[in-house]
Amino acid sequence: MHIRTFGVAAGLILALLLGGAPARAEWRRAESTNFIVYGELNEARLRERVVLLEEFDRFLRILTGTTAPPAPSKLRVYLVHGNNELRNIARVGDDVAGFYMAGPDGIFATADESENWRANEDDTLLHEYAHHFMLQYHPAPYPSWYSEGFADYVATVDIRPDRIEYGNFNRGRALWLARRQDWVPYDRLLFGDGRDVNAFSFYSQSWLLVHYIMADDARRASLVRYMAAVGRGEEPRAAFTAAFGMAGAEIDRVLHAYARRITFHRIVRTGPAPVPPIRIEPVEGGGIDAPLIEAALALGVREADEERLLSRARRAGRDGGAFGRRLQARAEILYGDFAAADRLLDALLAAAPNDPELLYLRGLRHLVAGRRDSAARAAQFRLAQPFFARAFRADPNHYPALFRYAEAMSESDQFVSENIQNVLLLATSLAPQVTEIRLAAVHLLLLRDRFEQAEALLLAIPGSVHQQGGASRVQELLRLARARERPADRIVFKMPAYAPRRPSGS
Repeated sequence: MHIRTFGVAAGLILALLLGGAPARAEWRRAESTNFIVYGELNEARLRERVVLLEEFDRFLRILTGTTAPPAPSKLRVYLVHGNNELRNIARVGDDVAGFYMAGPDGIFATADESENWRANEDDTLLHEYAHHFMLQYHPAPYPSWYSEGFADYVATVDIRPDRIEYGNFNRGRALWLARRQDWVPYDRLLFGDGRDVNAFSFYSQSWLLVHYIMADDARRASLVRYMAAVGRGEEPRAAFTAAFGMAGAEIDRVLHAYARRITFHRIVRTGPAPVPPIRIEPVEGGGIDAPLIEAALALGVREADEERLLSRARRAGRDGGAFGRRLQARAEILYGDFAAADRLLDALLAAAPNDPELLYLRGLRHLVAGRRDSAARAAQFRLAQPFFARAFRADPNHYPALFRYAEAMSESDQFVSENIQNVLLLATSLAPQVTEIRLAAVHLLLLRDRFEQAEALLLAIPGSVHQQGGASRVQELLRLARARERPADRIVFKMPAYAPRRPSGS
């Protein structure tokens, strides 16, 4: 999650004096090698944002030595105008400028485009993609301070035809760090539960610590040792001291001194990278907020917000063409009327019988019906299975179809089997950042006595998950894996269908 920092720069004042904000346009969809980007922007501006994201992806590959091919599923990015539009996706605070979400039914990032324009910076957009890049290509038990600090560290990159400069400061973070009396002790920031550390201190001081680590090869090696030690179960405070050779007040002394002599880094280029192929098209019913509805449905909403989201989706179904009707069908499945969903899906599938998303929605309709009615669960889950299988055959990168197929098999005698184990492992490899899928795979591995494999999957879960709602389940599964014990019950898919998830940057 990216938190706004406040303050008015001279460049902002000049921009306001010379002219207003860029004109709004209808919603457009842009697709490139790594991204699907929605924005209520003109075509030139939207293309510029996609080129920036592709350039940033190249930079991160250089910085991290990543040679893996592009992720099998392209990241969806929603560029919004203002915090009000962000709140049409999720309940976020007034100071949030963007967030990243990875769940069983979708992975996406959001960024407030108007905030980027006003600040003449791209920090929010790049910060959120940095989270995705880390978790997609280098899943590891990152502590929260490293996840957010690294995302801030790379987000200030300045990419030009002849050079790339990175490691420069975010103005808001630097202004906060200048108020040294407001720093919290690093011991509390690194090893406390975070509840008594305000967001500005946490983000700014995390950025400074990551900057300090990234500036030196030996310190980067120390970070690797530290995370490996924590992954083995060592106490974090002792592991940090052993890896970095400092603890307590010594960390504060070193970082206060380092803050006075920060420098940035430069990569020389021989010329600009080739412009990637980008396809841009208007969104059907571009005058409505259909892309925001899509994101909200993937995230899930609280019960109090269901009726409002269903009403918005029904409007999209009336006014948004085939795209809007798909959104309405999904919303009817989750929050509305199964019969209405059936009518919509019948018509849509008649026109596109092998469409993977429509096949997935047909399976989801039966899965949700089975969740709601325990007496009909086994029958409804059987009806769901072939639709999820067909969706995956139509799109071998459709990880939600794999995950939901496994769930649909959970009432079957064939559930605890090598086949379903492989289904969940494949879904995990396609979406390594989705904790719910990884935990389901771990649970099944434990049931099949694959203890070492289960432990390895658990140790790649970001450390921030251990500090949130999933902590008890992660710790219990890790205990079972290390004790070489099976769970007492068969796998239980812990997250209810489309339970609202906490948008997060970590």
